[in-house]
Amino acid sequence: MKYNIFNYRLEQCDPAGCMMELVIQLAIIMVGKQVLNNFMEIALPALKNCLARKFKRGDKENCELARWEQDYLLQPNPLLGFFNEYLEMVIQYGFVTLFVAAFPLAPLFALINNVMEIRIDAYKYTVAYRRPFHARAQDIGTWLPILRGVSVLAVIFNALVIAYTSDFVQKLVHVYGYSENHSLDGYINNSLSVFATKDFPPDVAPDYNTITVNTELNATEFCRYRGYRYPAGDPNQYTVTLQNWHVLAAQLAFVVIFEHVVFFIAWLIAIIIPDVPRKVHEQMVRENKLAKEVLYTAELKERKQERSNSETQSEIKSF
Repeated sequence: MKYNIFNYRLEQCDPAGCMMELVIQLAIIMVGKQVLNNFMEIALPALKNCLARKFKRGDKENCELARWEQDYLLQPNPLLGFFNEYLEMVIQYGFVTLFVAAFPLAPLFALINNVMEIRIDAYKYTVAYRRPFHARAQDIGTWLPILRGVSVLAVIFNALVIAYTSDFVQKLVHVYGYSENHSLDGYINNSLSVFATKDFPPDVAPDYNTITVNTELNATEFCRYRGYRYPAGDPNQYTVTLQNWHVLAAQLAFVVIFEHVVFFIAWLIAIIIPDVPRKVHEQMVRENKLAKEVLYTAELKERKQERSNSETQSEIKSF
């Protein structure tokens, strides 16, 4: 595989894989960024309220303000309402579910952050912001299908992370396909290919004249790298071996089987544990029935009254 574009070498992951870089990024997002956001949610409203009290009191600086005046000096509610709060939780849910296989501590940090978030939001909406206008809502609206979509993607992403960024599948292929005693003996040697240093292209070959450390390595004729390719000197040198295709097929099979198993378990749990408890469902059915009976009784009474009025008017006309 070529890693050069216009004679510039592309950045590559560590030979052990890209998992460590992903873990570092997730740790920064789940710890550092959340701590910064929580601090800003407390500091900014408090600073704005302090400035508002300082510049808007005017001649009443030495007087006691009424409660409604103190509330008016608080920060107005955001124009988007709770949109940013929902967005923050959905993004956090995405990071936790999409990459939990790479960073298993993400749910723990999310739980700690949410416990703090409850108290921070309570402070904001009771102390820092004006009293918001209430609005009735049946559910969380369009955020629910977004969360469902993220959940589906999370299953696929975690399957891909386990299959392609770890050596879990490669070890299984070695144990059940290439090991004589069905163990991991010889796995490292089997997973490393051989490269002859004389086959380095001139533009990337090491300049031994400028190397001043580890000079004993200048005479190295072969080096090893991760991959399943034919060694130097073979008629098919540096092309992928049959084991490479076996590993690729096993990775794809693992992704398909993993997501089907998870979706089946989720479907089974959804059936066993309904969204609405049985007693609540029965109460809702009873309330609907009573409401229909009340409407039917009221409509029947109205029709009888109309019929009685019409009969009375006809009798008056007959006289």
